[in-house]
Amino acid sequence: MKKLLLTTALIGSTLVAGNAIAQTTVSGNLNIAYKASEAKGAAGASTTNSGNGFGNEQQINIQNKGKLNNGMDYAAGFSIENDGGQSSTLFNENVYIDFISGNTTVTIGMDHIQNIDRMVSTFISGIEAVDMATGVNGTSIFAANAVGANPAQAYHVGVTQTVPGFGKFSALYAPSNNATQGATDSDKGFVETDNESAYEVGFTGDLGVKGLTTHAFYNKQKATAGSKAVTAANVNDLEGKNYGMAYNFGTISAGYDYKKNGAQTVNADTTQHSYGIAYTVTPNLTLVGNYTKAEKQGTAVDAKSKQVSIGYNLGPVVLVGSYADQSDITGISGVDAKIIYLTARTFF
Repeated sequence: MKKLLLTTALIGSTLVAGNAIAQTTVSGNLNIAYKASEAKGAAGASTTNSGNGFGNEQQINIQNKGKLNNGMDYAAGFSIENDGGQSSTLFNENVYIDFISGNTTVTIGMDHIQNIDRMVSTFISGIEAVDMATGVNGTSIFAANAVGANPAQAYHVGVTQTVPGFGKFSALYAPSNNATQGATDSDKGFVETDNESAYEVGFTGDLGVKGLTTHAFYNKQKATAGSKAVTAANVNDLEGKNYGMAYNFGTISAGYDYKKNGAQTVNADTTQHSYGIAYTVTPNLTLVGNYTKAEKQGTAVDAKSKQVSIGYNLGPVVLVGSYADQSDITGISGVDAKIIYLTARTFF
């Protein structure tokens, strides 16, 4: 599920209703993007990862809601997402059955309940430093979109408690932290993997302050003795922390995100700080500036990213352009890149 975008003049275009048939809705989105990069190696020479090209992503959402015969509300749905190389995971997006009683929701599924995969400092672009660096100049040390165990991407059971006027608290548990399913009749069996169980707790809300957006998430997959995942080099618990806060002052918004990826391997933790500021020039035009710094244990230098973005709302289509100047991407001095990312997004 894609990262949530902070409300700005552009964001209204994402809230487009689907086509209703009784209580079933069908909606979707299409992104077509162009990316170009000029990459430099540690010696300052151009690398083979300099280049440009197009990419795209399509998603269809099918959702239903209504009443159970015991008087409770329910909601259910799934999405079909294609963003490349997903022949076996096309239906692993936003899969859920919700049982709803007042302000309490119990969820069975994957990639639906609020989770650690979010940032508030990117604003309109939704493009993090790690996204800009991907495929450009080696493996970057920028923190992943979702850090730690990320059990929301495995099948799990979870509960969300809404506190009106304050926010939402959530907790989820995945008995086996993987998304692997059986090849045939996968609802009747399971696939044994090296992954242990995992859990995640979190909060999102404005704390009762208008204009404030906050989140706090923590997850963990324990490195249990005897697990096939525990080896001489892979002995730590897999942990993730993500805290964020943004505030809208009217035409100006500012945000900060902190991510910590506690790796299973020894001395490989990543800590990242991200800052963002947005200025709404007109109701349809927004400018954003971002700065990200990532530090990984065992690397010589920190990775840094300076990024500017511009977004324009055309109603059913949103245009976003981003430029990033990134340095020491892999934790090695001199491994740099300049990146342009342009995208057209439509929602239906």
